[in-house]
Amino acid sequence: MEGLDDLLNLLTRVKHNGWDDAFPDNPFDNYSTETKRDLPPSRHLLTFMNAIEEARTCMRALNEAQRRVGKRLRCLRRLGKPLVLEHGIKRLPDEVMAIIFEMGRHFIGGGPYEFGVCVSHVSRRFRRIALATPLLWTAIRDSYPENQIREFVSRSRQLDLVVGMTVHSSARSFLKALKNTSHRWSSLDIIEDNADYLMEKLGITDLPRLRQLTYSHPHVPMFSLPRPSQAGGWRWEVFSGKWFLSQLTHVELHISGDELIEEIAATIHRMTNLQDLSLKLENCTVGEEEFELSDDAPEPHSVPIDRLAVTIFGDMREYAVSMFNALMHFRPSTVELSIHSSRPEMFLYNSTDGYFPYGSAIKLHTPQMIDVMVALADLLQSCDIVKTVHFDAPMGSGPLQWRWRGLDSDDWERIRSLDHLRFMNCDQFTESDVEALARNILQTEVESRIQSLEINSCKLVSEDFLLGLHDEVGDRLKWTL
Repeated sequence: MEGLDDLLNLLTRVKHNGWDDAFPDNPFDNYSTETKRDLPPSRHLLTFMNAIEEARTCMRALNEAQRRVGKRLRCLRRLGKPLVLEHGIKRLPDEVMAIIFEMGRHFIGGGPYEFGVCVSHVSRRFRRIALATPLLWTAIRDSYPENQIREFVSRSRQLDLVVGMTVHSSARSFLKALKNTSHRWSSLDIIEDNADYLMEKLGITDLPRLRQLTYSHPHVPMFSLPRPSQAGGWRWEVFSGKWFLSQLTHVELHISGDELIEEIAATIHRMTNLQDLSLKLENCTVGEEEFELSDDAPEPHSVPIDRLAVTIFGDMREYAVSMFNALMHFRPSTVELSIHSSRPEMFLYNSTDGYFPYGSAIKLHTPQMIDVMVALADLLQSCDIVKTVHFDAPMGSGPLQWRWRGLDSDDWERIRSLDHLRFMNCDQFTESDVEALARNILQTEVESRIQSLEINSCKLVSEDFLLGLHDEVGDRLKWTL
Protein backbone atom coordinates (compact mmCIF):
# COMPACT_ATOMS: atom_id res chain seq x y z
CA MET A 1 0.00 0.00 0.00
CA GLU A 2 1.28 3.48 -0.94
CA GLY A 3 2.73 5.40 1.96
CA LEU A 4 2.74 2.50 4.40
CA ASP A 5 6.53 2.26 4.48
CA ASP A 6 6.85 6.02 5.03
CA LEU A 7 4.32 5.82 7.86
CA LEU A 8 6.16 2.91 9.47
CA ASN A 9 9.46 4.82 9.25
CA LEU A 10 7.80 7.82 10.86
CA LEU A 11 6.35 5.73 13.67
CA THR A 12 9.72 4.07 14.21
CA ARG A 13 11.32 7.51 14.55
CA VAL A 14 8.61 8.46 17.07
CA LYS A 15 9.26 5.26 19.03
CA HIS A 16 13.01 5.83 19.19
CA ASN A 17 13.24 9.64 19.52
CA GLY A 18 9.81 10.90 20.63
CA TRP A 19 7.06 13.01 19.04
CA ASP A 20 9.01 16.29 18.95
CA ASP A 21 11.79 14.82 16.84
CA ALA A 22 9.35 13.14 14.43
CA PHE A 23 7.27 16.29 13.94
CA PRO A 24 9.60 19.30 14.08
CA ASP A 25 8.40 22.80 13.19
CA ASN A 26 11.42 23.19 10.86
CA PRO A 27 11.85 20.51 8.16
CA PHE A 28 15.67 20.90 8.39
CA ASP A 29 15.57 19.55 11.94
CA ASN A 30 15.37 16.05 10.52
CA TYR A 31 18.82 16.49 8.99
CA SER A 32 22.25 16.68 10.57
CA THR A 33 23.84 20.04 11.42
CA GLU A 34 26.50 19.50 8.77
CA THR A 35 23.95 18.69 6.09
CA LYS A 36 21.89 21.78 6.97
CA ARG A 37 25.03 23.95 6.78
CA ASP A 38 25.98 22.57 3.37
CA LEU A 39 22.54 22.91 1.76
CA PRO A 40 22.51 25.77 -0.81
CA PRO A 41 19.51 28.20 -0.68
CA SER A 42 18.19 26.75 -3.94
CA ARG A 43 17.63 23.44 -2.17
CA HIS A 44 15.47 24.94 0.61
CA LEU A 45 12.29 24.90 -1.48
CA LEU A 46 12.95 21.31 -2.57
CA THR A 47 13.43 20.30 1.05
CA PHE A 48 10.10 21.86 2.00
CA MET A 49 8.31 20.23 -0.96
CA ASN A 50 9.75 16.80 -0.11
CA ALA A 51 8.68 17.20 3.53
CA ILE A 52 5.17 18.19 2.47
CA GLU A 53 4.87 15.24 0.09
CA GLU A 54 6.16 12.87 2.78
CA ALA A 55 3.56 14.22 5.21
CA ARG A 56 0.77 13.85 2.62
CA THR A 57 1.80 10.28 1.84
CA CYS A 58 1.82 9.38 5.52
CA MET A 59 -1.54 11.08 5.98
CA ARG A 60 -3.09 9.01 3.17
CA ALA A 61 -1.85 5.81 4.74
CA LEU A 62 -2.96 6.98 8.16
CA ASN A 63 -6.45 7.91 6.89
CA GLU A 64 -6.85 4.48 5.30
CA ALA A 65 -5.70 2.77 8.49
CA GLN A 66 -8.07 4.96 10.51
CA ARG A 67 -10.96 4.13 8.16
CA ARG A 68 -10.40 0.40 8.43
CA VAL A 69 -9.75 0.37 12.17
CA GLY A 70 -12.79 2.59 12.69
CA LYS A 71 -14.95 0.23 10.61
CA ARG A 72 -13.75 -2.76 12.64
CA LEU A 73 -14.29 -0.88 15.90
CA ARG A 74 -17.88 -0.01 14.93
CA CYS A 75 -18.52 -3.60 13.96
CA LEU A 76 -17.14 -4.90 17.26
CA ARG A 77 -19.19 -2.38 19.21
CA ARG A 78 -22.35 -3.34 17.35
CA LEU A 79 -21.78 -7.04 17.92
CA GLY A 80 -20.74 -6.57 21.54
CA LYS A 81 -23.44 -4.12 22.59
CA PRO A 82 -26.10 -6.77 23.40
CA LEU A 83 -23.57 -8.72 25.49
CA VAL A 84 -22.44 -5.61 27.37
CA LEU A 85 -26.05 -4.57 27.94
CA GLU A 86 -27.03 -8.04 29.17
CA HIS A 87 -24.02 -8.18 31.49
CA GLY A 88 -24.77 -4.74 32.91
CA ILE A 89 -28.47 -5.43 33.43
CA LYS A 90 -27.77 -8.69 35.27
CA ARG A 91 -25.56 -6.80 37.74
CA LEU A 92 -28.16 -4.14 38.52
CA PRO A 93 -30.33 -4.71 41.62
CA ASP A 94 -34.09 -4.90 41.07
CA GLU A 95 -34.56 -1.62 42.94
CA VAL A 96 -32.31 0.23 40.47
CA MET A 97 -34.06 -1.39 37.51
CA ALA A 98 -37.40 -0.18 38.88
CA ILE A 99 -36.06 3.40 39.02
CA ILE A 100 -34.82 3.11 35.43
CA PHE A 101 -38.24 1.87 34.32
CA GLU A 102 -39.96 4.76 36.06
CA MET A 103 -37.69 7.27 34.31
CA GLY A 104 -37.84 5.51 30.93
CA ARG A 105 -41.62 5.67 30.65
CA HIS A 106 -41.38 9.28 29.46
CA PHE A 107 -38.81 8.67 26.72
CA ILE A 108 -40.51 6.34 24.25
CA GLY A 109 -42.70 7.12 21.26
CA GLY A 110 -45.91 5.76 22.72
CA GLY A 111 -45.44 7.73 25.93
CA PRO A 112 -46.21 6.47 29.42
CA TYR A 113 -49.31 4.65 28.18
CA GLU A 114 -47.36 1.92 26.38
CA PHE A 115 -44.17 1.59 28.39
CA GLY A 116 -45.40 -0.69 31.19
CA VAL A 117 -46.80 -3.25 28.77
CA CYS A 118 -43.71 -3.17 26.53
CA VAL A 119 -41.16 -3.58 29.30
CA SER A 120 -43.14 -6.37 31.00
CA HIS A 121 -42.91 -8.45 27.80
CA VAL A 122 -39.10 -8.41 27.58
CA SER A 123 -38.23 -11.17 30.07
CA ARG A 124 -39.49 -12.88 33.21
CA ARG A 125 -37.29 -10.66 35.38
CA PHE A 126 -38.46 -7.48 33.67
CA ARG A 127 -42.07 -8.58 34.08
CA ARG A 128 -41.58 -9.28 37.79
CA ILE A 129 -40.02 -5.86 38.35
CA ALA A 130 -42.61 -4.07 36.20
CA LEU A 131 -45.56 -5.66 38.01
CA ALA A 132 -44.04 -4.57 41.33
CA THR A 133 -43.62 -0.95 40.14
CA PRO A 134 -47.02 0.81 40.47
CA LEU A 135 -45.95 3.98 38.66
CA LEU A 136 -45.69 2.09 35.33
CA TRP A 137 -49.45 1.45 35.37
CA THR A 138 -50.78 4.88 36.23
CA ALA A 139 -51.40 6.10 32.65
CA ILE A 140 -54.77 4.92 31.29
CA ARG A 141 -56.48 5.90 28.06
CA ASP A 142 -59.80 5.14 26.45
CA SER A 143 -58.40 2.79 23.81
CA TYR A 144 -57.84 0.13 26.48
CA PRO A 145 -60.40 -2.68 26.82
CA GLU A 146 -62.27 -2.83 30.12
CA ASN A 147 -60.29 -5.76 31.52
CA GLN A 148 -57.01 -3.93 30.83
CA ILE A 149 -58.32 -0.82 32.58
CA ARG A 150 -59.20 -2.87 35.67
CA GLU A 151 -55.75 -4.50 35.59
CA PHE A 152 -53.96 -1.13 35.36
CA VAL A 153 -56.03 0.32 38.19
CA SER A 154 -55.16 -2.69 40.36
CA ARG A 155 -51.44 -2.60 39.55
CA SER A 156 -51.17 1.17 40.13
CA ARG A 157 -52.37 0.66 43.72
CA GLN A 158 -53.30 4.09 45.14
CA LEU A 159 -51.01 6.31 43.04
CA ASP A 160 -52.30 9.26 41.03
CA LEU A 161 -53.71 8.38 37.59
CA VAL A 162 -53.08 10.02 34.20
CA VAL A 163 -56.31 9.73 32.17
CA GLY A 164 -56.54 10.38 28.42
CA MET A 165 -59.60 10.52 26.16
CA THR A 166 -59.48 10.93 22.38
CA VAL A 167 -61.95 11.98 19.71
CA HIS A 168 -64.67 9.45 18.78
CA SER A 169 -63.89 7.23 21.74
CA SER A 170 -66.22 4.98 23.69
CA ALA A 171 -66.32 7.59 26.42
CA ARG A 172 -69.32 6.24 28.35
CA SER A 173 -67.90 2.77 28.99
CA PHE A 174 -64.44 4.20 29.69
CA LEU A 175 -65.73 6.68 32.25
CA LYS A 176 -67.95 4.07 33.91
CA ALA A 177 -64.92 1.79 34.32
CA LEU A 178 -62.91 4.61 35.94
CA LYS A 179 -65.70 6.32 37.87
CA ASN A 180 -64.64 5.01 41.28
CA THR A 181 -61.05 6.21 40.77
CA SER A 182 -61.80 9.86 39.91
CA HIS A 183 -60.45 10.96 43.30
CA ARG A 184 -57.02 9.70 42.10
CA TRP A 185 -56.91 11.52 38.76
CA SER A 186 -53.95 13.91 38.60
CA SER A 187 -54.00 14.56 34.84
CA LEU A 188 -56.98 14.59 32.47
CA ASP A 189 -56.99 15.05 28.67
CA ILE A 190 -60.52 15.60 27.30
CA ILE A 191 -60.73 15.63 23.51
CA GLU A 192 -64.00 13.68 23.18
CA ASP A 193 -66.90 15.99 22.27
CA ASN A 194 -69.42 14.93 24.91
CA ALA A 195 -67.07 13.69 27.63
CA ASP A 196 -67.83 16.64 29.90
CA TYR A 197 -71.59 15.94 29.65
CA LEU A 198 -71.07 12.25 30.40
CA MET A 199 -68.87 13.04 33.39
CA GLU A 200 -71.58 15.23 34.88
CA LYS A 201 -74.21 12.56 34.22
CA LEU A 202 -72.06 9.94 35.97
CA GLY A 203 -71.34 12.24 38.89
CA ILE A 204 -67.61 12.56 38.13
CA THR A 205 -67.20 16.18 39.19
CA ASP A 206 -65.01 15.97 42.27
CA LEU A 207 -61.36 15.72 41.19
CA PRO A 208 -59.37 16.59 44.34
CA ARG A 209 -55.93 15.52 43.02
CA LEU A 210 -56.23 16.96 39.50
CA ARG A 211 -53.22 19.17 38.66
CA GLN A 212 -53.18 19.04 34.86
CA LEU A 213 -56.18 19.57 32.55
CA THR A 214 -56.11 19.58 28.74
CA TYR A 215 -59.39 20.52 27.09
CA SER A 216 -60.61 21.33 23.58
CA HIS A 217 -64.05 22.91 24.06
CA PRO A 218 -65.11 26.35 25.29
CA HIS A 219 -67.41 24.97 27.99
CA VAL A 220 -65.49 23.46 30.88
CA PRO A 221 -67.77 21.53 33.27
CA MET A 222 -68.14 22.67 36.84
CA PHE A 223 -65.51 20.30 38.20
CA SER A 224 -64.25 20.62 41.74
CA LEU A 225 -60.56 21.40 41.08
CA PRO A 226 -58.79 22.47 44.26
CA ARG A 227 -55.22 21.93 42.95
CA PRO A 228 -54.92 22.76 39.20
CA SER A 229 -51.49 24.04 38.16
CA GLN A 230 -51.12 22.95 34.51
CA ALA A 231 -53.63 23.43 31.71
CA GLY A 232 -53.83 23.19 27.95
CA GLY A 233 -56.52 23.95 25.39
CA TRP A 234 -57.36 24.50 21.75
CA ARG A 235 -59.32 27.74 22.29
CA TRP A 236 -58.71 30.58 24.69
CA GLU A 237 -62.33 30.27 26.00
CA VAL A 238 -61.20 27.14 27.82
CA PHE A 239 -59.60 29.46 30.39
CA SER A 240 -61.72 32.57 30.06
CA GLY A 241 -63.30 33.58 33.35
CA LYS A 242 -62.13 30.49 35.24
CA TRP A 243 -61.55 30.96 38.93
CA PHE A 244 -58.40 28.80 38.93
CA LEU A 245 -56.39 31.03 36.55
CA SER A 246 -54.32 32.43 39.40
CA GLN A 247 -53.25 28.88 40.38
CA LEU A 248 -51.92 27.90 36.96
CA THR A 249 -48.14 27.66 36.58
CA HIS A 250 -47.93 25.87 33.19
CA VAL A 251 -50.24 26.68 30.27
CA GLU A 252 -50.27 25.50 26.66
CA LEU A 253 -52.77 27.21 24.36
CA HIS A 254 -53.56 26.62 20.67
CA ILE A 255 -55.12 29.64 18.93
CA SER A 256 -56.51 29.80 15.40
CA GLY A 257 -58.98 31.86 13.37
CA ASP A 258 -60.29 35.21 14.58
CA GLU A 259 -59.96 34.86 18.35
CA LEU A 260 -59.85 38.28 20.00
CA ILE A 261 -56.49 39.45 21.31
CA GLU A 262 -58.12 41.65 23.96
CA GLU A 263 -59.84 38.73 25.66
CA ILE A 264 -56.79 36.47 25.37
CA ALA A 265 -54.59 39.18 26.88
CA ALA A 266 -57.00 39.74 29.77
CA THR A 267 -57.04 36.00 30.46
CA ILE A 268 -53.24 35.72 30.41
CA HIS A 269 -52.86 38.75 32.69
CA ARG A 270 -55.01 36.97 35.29
CA MET A 271 -52.55 34.03 35.43
CA THR A 272 -50.53 35.67 38.17
CA ASN A 273 -48.48 32.57 39.12
CA LEU A 274 -47.58 31.57 35.58
CA GLN A 275 -44.07 30.11 35.09
CA ASP A 276 -44.34 28.43 31.67
CA LEU A 277 -46.52 29.66 28.78
CA SER A 278 -46.62 27.98 25.36
CA LEU A 279 -48.71 29.50 22.55
CA LYS A 280 -49.30 28.04 19.10
CA LEU A 281 -50.79 30.54 16.64
CA GLU A 282 -52.14 29.20 13.36
CA ASN A 283 -53.67 31.30 10.56
CA CYS A 284 -55.10 33.87 12.97
CA THR A 285 -56.82 37.04 11.81
CA VAL A 286 -57.19 40.41 13.55
CA GLY A 287 -60.47 42.15 14.21
CA GLU A 288 -61.57 45.47 12.73
CA GLU A 289 -60.50 47.46 15.79
CA GLU A 290 -56.83 47.89 16.63
CA PHE A 291 -55.77 46.13 19.82
CA GLU A 292 -54.69 48.33 22.71
CA LEU A 293 -53.56 47.22 26.14
CA SER A 294 -55.82 48.11 29.02
CA ASP A 295 -54.72 50.76 31.52
CA ASP A 296 -54.26 48.15 34.24
CA ALA A 297 -51.99 45.93 32.11
CA PRO A 298 -48.61 45.13 33.72
CA GLU A 299 -45.57 47.18 32.76
CA PRO A 300 -43.28 45.76 30.03
CA HIS A 301 -40.81 43.13 31.25
CA SER A 302 -42.14 43.35 34.81
CA VAL A 303 -43.41 39.78 35.32
CA PRO A 304 -40.68 37.11 35.61
CA ILE A 305 -41.42 33.61 34.32
CA ASP A 306 -39.24 30.60 33.48
CA ARG A 307 -40.22 30.03 29.85
CA LEU A 308 -42.23 31.68 27.08
CA ALA A 309 -42.66 29.72 23.83
CA VAL A 310 -44.49 31.05 20.76
CA THR A 311 -44.99 29.05 17.54
CA ILE A 312 -46.41 30.80 14.45
CA PHE A 313 -47.90 29.05 11.42
CA GLY A 314 -49.05 31.17 8.50
CA ASP A 315 -48.50 34.72 7.26
CA MET A 316 -50.30 36.68 9.98
CA ARG A 317 -47.92 39.43 10.99
CA GLU A 318 -50.63 41.82 12.23
CA TYR A 319 -52.00 39.23 14.63
CA ALA A 320 -48.51 38.25 15.78
CA VAL A 321 -47.63 41.89 16.46
CA SER A 322 -50.76 42.32 18.58
CA MET A 323 -50.03 39.11 20.46
CA PHE A 324 -46.46 40.27 21.13
CA ASN A 325 -47.91 43.48 22.60
CA ALA A 326 -50.03 41.35 24.93
CA LEU A 327 -46.96 39.37 26.04
CA MET A 328 -44.52 42.25 26.51
CA HIS A 329 -45.09 42.31 30.29
CA PHE A 330 -43.27 38.99 30.67
CA ARG A 331 -39.58 38.79 31.57
CA PRO A 332 -38.82 35.13 30.78
CA SER A 333 -35.59 33.33 31.56
CA THR A 334 -35.97 31.49 28.22
CA VAL A 335 -37.79 32.62 25.08
CA GLU A 336 -38.45 30.07 22.32
CA LEU A 337 -39.76 31.56 19.07
CA SER A 338 -40.59 29.27 16.15
CA ILE A 339 -41.67 30.99 12.94
CA HIS A 340 -43.11 28.96 10.04
CA SER A 341 -43.91 31.95 7.85
CA SER A 342 -42.32 33.72 4.92
CA ARG A 343 -40.05 36.66 5.83
CA PRO A 344 -39.60 35.53 9.45
CA GLU A 345 -37.56 38.65 10.29
CA MET A 346 -40.85 40.59 10.12
CA PHE A 347 -42.17 38.56 13.07
CA LEU A 348 -39.55 39.78 15.53
CA TYR A 349 -41.12 43.14 16.43
CA ASN A 350 -44.12 44.49 18.28
CA SER A 351 -46.32 47.40 17.13
CA THR A 352 -43.81 50.04 18.29
CA ASP A 353 -40.97 48.36 16.36
CA GLY A 354 -39.54 47.09 19.63
CA TYR A 355 -37.78 43.73 19.40
CA PHE A 356 -40.09 41.07 20.81
CA PRO A 357 -37.78 38.28 22.08
CA TYR A 358 -36.58 39.43 25.51
CA GLY A 359 -34.95 37.07 27.98
CA SER A 360 -31.73 35.63 29.35
CA ALA A 361 -31.76 32.81 26.79
CA ILE A 362 -33.36 33.22 23.36
CA LYS A 363 -33.94 30.38 20.91
CA LEU A 364 -35.08 31.15 17.38
CA HIS A 365 -36.19 28.46 14.93
CA THR A 366 -37.37 28.99 11.38
CA PRO A 367 -37.20 26.82 8.24
CA GLN A 368 -37.48 29.95 6.06
CA MET A 369 -34.75 32.20 4.66
CA ILE A 370 -33.41 34.64 7.25
CA ASP A 371 -30.27 36.67 7.80
CA VAL A 372 -29.28 35.27 11.18
CA MET A 373 -26.39 37.70 11.65
CA VAL A 374 -28.57 40.79 11.23
CA ALA A 375 -31.22 39.17 13.45
CA LEU A 376 -28.51 38.50 16.05
CA ALA A 377 -27.17 42.06 15.87
CA ASP A 378 -30.67 43.57 16.19
CA LEU A 379 -31.49 41.26 19.09
CA LEU A 380 -28.36 42.20 21.05
CA GLN A 381 -28.93 45.89 20.40
CA SER A 382 -32.49 45.66 21.81
CA CYS A 383 -32.17 43.11 24.63
CA ASP A 384 -29.74 44.04 27.38
CA ILE A 385 -30.19 40.90 29.52
CA VAL A 386 -29.61 38.15 26.96
CA LYS A 387 -26.67 35.81 27.66
CA THR A 388 -27.45 32.80 25.46
CA VAL A 389 -28.65 32.82 21.84
CA HIS A 390 -29.55 29.71 19.87
CA PHE A 391 -30.37 29.77 16.13
CA ASP A 392 -31.93 26.78 14.37
CA ALA A 393 -32.19 28.06 10.81
CA PRO A 394 -31.55 25.69 7.86
CA MET A 395 -31.90 28.60 5.39
CA GLY A 396 -30.05 31.18 7.51
CA SER A 397 -27.28 33.15 5.77
CA GLY A 398 -23.84 33.39 7.36
CA PRO A 399 -21.58 36.34 8.23
CA LEU A 400 -19.85 36.49 4.83
CA GLN A 401 -23.10 36.80 2.88
CA TRP A 402 -23.42 40.19 1.19
CA ARG A 403 -25.97 42.41 2.96
CA TRP A 404 -27.07 46.03 2.90
CA ARG A 405 -26.22 46.44 6.54
CA GLY A 406 -22.86 45.01 7.49
CA LEU A 407 -21.90 44.18 11.07
CA ASP A 408 -19.76 46.91 12.63
CA SER A 409 -17.34 46.77 15.55
CA ASP A 410 -20.12 47.54 18.05
CA ASP A 411 -22.14 44.56 16.78
CA TRP A 412 -19.17 42.21 17.20
CA GLU A 413 -18.44 43.62 20.65
CA ARG A 414 -22.01 42.83 21.75
CA ILE A 415 -21.73 39.33 20.28
CA ARG A 416 -18.52 38.73 22.23
CA SER A 417 -20.32 39.78 25.43
CA LEU A 418 -22.61 36.72 25.25
CA ASP A 419 -21.98 33.63 27.37
CA HIS A 420 -23.10 31.09 24.77
CA LEU A 421 -23.86 31.30 21.04
CA ARG A 422 -25.14 28.27 19.12
CA PHE A 423 -25.90 27.73 15.44
CA MET A 424 -27.79 24.52 14.74
CA ASN A 425 -28.86 23.06 11.37
CA CYS A 426 -27.60 26.22 9.63
CA ASP A 427 -27.07 24.39 6.36
CA GLN A 428 -26.21 27.54 4.38
CA PHE A 429 -23.18 28.23 6.60
CA THR A 430 -19.93 27.51 4.76
CA GLU A 431 -16.61 26.72 6.40
CA SER A 432 -15.51 30.25 5.55
CA ASP A 433 -18.55 31.59 7.43
CA VAL A 434 -17.67 29.54 10.50
CA GLU A 435 -14.03 30.61 10.32
CA ALA A 436 -15.06 34.26 10.16
CA LEU A 437 -17.34 33.75 13.16
CA ALA A 438 -14.66 32.02 15.21
CA ARG A 439 -11.94 34.56 14.44
CA ASN A 440 -14.18 37.58 15.11
CA ILE A 441 -15.50 36.12 18.36
CA LEU A 442 -12.77 33.90 19.81
CA GLN A 443 -9.50 35.10 18.29
CA THR A 444 -9.40 38.85 18.75
CA GLU A 445 -7.13 41.35 20.44
CA VAL A 446 -10.05 42.74 22.46
CA GLU A 447 -11.44 40.76 25.41
CA SER A 448 -14.12 38.19 24.62
CA ARG A 449 -16.35 37.00 27.47
CA ILE A 450 -18.03 34.29 25.44
CA GLN A 451 -17.71 30.82 26.96
CA SER A 452 -18.74 28.76 23.94
CA LEU A 453 -19.41 29.08 20.23
CA GLU A 454 -21.27 25.95 19.09
CA ILE A 455 -21.64 24.73 15.52
CA ASN A 456 -24.09 21.82 15.47
CA SER A 457 -25.18 19.75 12.47
CA CYS A 458 -24.34 22.31 9.78
CA LYS A 459 -24.12 20.26 6.57
CA LEU A 460 -21.41 22.24 4.75
CA VAL A 461 -18.99 22.21 7.69
CA SER A 462 -16.73 19.15 8.05
CA GLU A 463 -15.19 17.77 11.22
CA ASP A 464 -11.68 17.99 9.74
CA PHE A 465 -12.17 21.71 9.25
CA LEU A 466 -13.53 22.15 12.79
CA LEU A 467 -10.62 20.19 14.26
CA GLY A 468 -8.13 22.42 12.48
CA LEU A 469 -9.99 25.59 13.52
CA HIS A 470 -10.17 24.31 17.10
CA ASP A 471 -6.37 24.04 17.15
CA GLU A 472 -6.18 27.75 16.34
CA VAL A 473 -9.00 29.28 18.43
CA GLY A 474 -9.14 26.91 21.41
CA ASP A 475 -11.61 24.93 23.46
CA ARG A 476 -14.39 27.50 23.40
CA LEU A 477 -15.24 26.29 19.90
CA LYS A 478 -17.56 23.27 20.24
CA TRP A 479 -19.48 21.22 17.72
CA THR A 480 -21.53 18.13 17.00
CA LEU A 481 -22.08 16.60 13.58
